Amino acid sequence: MTETLFPSFSSLAKQVWYWPVIRGVIAILFGIIALVAPIATAIALAVIIAVFAVADGVVEIIDGVRHRHYGGAGLRIAMGVITLIFGFVVLAWPDKTTTVLIYLVAIWAILVGIVQFVVSFMLRAIPGSGWGWGVFVGLLSFVFGVLVIAQPSAGLTTIIWLVGIFALITGVLLVALGLQVRSLGKRAATFDL
Repeated sequence: MTETLFPSFSSLAKQVWYWPVIRGVIAILFGIIALVAPIATAIALAVIIAVFAVADGVVEIIDGVRHRHYGGAGLRIAMGVITLIFGFVVLAWPDKTTTVLIYLVAIWAILVGIVQFVVSFMLRAIPGSGWGWGVFVGLLSFVFGVLVIAQPSAGLTTIIWLVGIFALITGVLLVALGLQVRSLGKRAATFDL
C-alpha cells in the first residue's frame, strides 16, 4: 500500500496526537459526572462547565502555541481563547439565571463547533489524517448549540443530560482522532520520504 504523506507529518503526529486524547478524556470524565450525578443548582452546573471550559481552553491554547508553525495553529489558539473566555465568564457570574447559562453554553458550543469544523476541514489535504472526525465533532458541537438555543425553556436537568451526552460523544471522537493521528504518524515514519 503506497500513500503520499507530507514529510513532516510523522514528526508532527508524534508531537500532537496526545492533545486530542487529553481533551477527549477530560470531556468523557465531565460527561460521566454530568450523567451520574445530575446537578441540583445552576451555580454548581456553572462551576463544572467553567472548569471544563478553562481546562479545555488551556490545552487547546498550549497545543496551538507549541505548533504555531503548522497550518491551523492560529485557529486552534482562537478556539482555545474562546473556550477560556467562556469559562472565566461563567465563573464570574455563577449566580445568574439558568437561561443566561443555557445561552452561554449554546453560544460557546456554536463558536467552538465552527472553529473545529474549519480547522479539521483544512486537514483534508493530508490523506488519512482523520479530518472527518474533527469535522464531525465541529458539526456536532454546532448542532448541539443550535438545539440548546431552540429549547431554552427545557429544564436544567435536561440541559445537564444534553451537556453530559455531548461531552461523552465529543470525548470519544477526540480520543479516536488522537489515536488515528498517532497511528498515521507511525505509518508515515515507515515510508521512505
